[in-house]
Amino acid sequence: MGQFDHPNIIRLEGVVTRCKPLMIITEYMENGSLDAFLRKHDGQFTVIQLVGMLRGIASGMKYLSDMSYVHRDLAARNILVNSNLVCKVSDFGLSRVLEGDPEAAYTTRVIQTWTAPEAISYRKFTTASDVWSYGVVMWEVVSKCESG
Repeated sequence: MGQFDHPNIIRLEGVVTRCKPLMIITEYMENGSLDAFLRKHDGQFTVIQLVGMLRGIASGMKYLSDMSYVHRDLAARNILVNSNLVCKVSDFGLSRVLEGDPEAAYTTRVIQTWTAPEAISYRKFTTASDVWSYGVVMWEVVSKCESG
């Protein structure tokens, strides 16, 4: 996570390893997770604001793809929002570098709601799987009632 440098990827500030539990310290995101933020402010956003949030998420995900990473757990709960409504991709616990087979990363754990059919069937994750998950995130965002 420390190697990422993009305005829509959460910034790593440090890691505490001398005590338990280990702690990852990231930049502060005032509004917390996107899913909770949208629930709290249901119906208070314009289409322009929602599209701006989605555009930021897409930009962050394209950066990860360009860096040969698959996130494998993209969902509104793993997007953080700051006070300027900038969305940043976070929670890289399941992310992997596409090594060897530059098209796929494998796993045994999947969250079916956000997971592409081929990832469920074959446990094969690719950047295309992340695109599927992004589509589900788009649905999560636009299914909230927006104002004018």
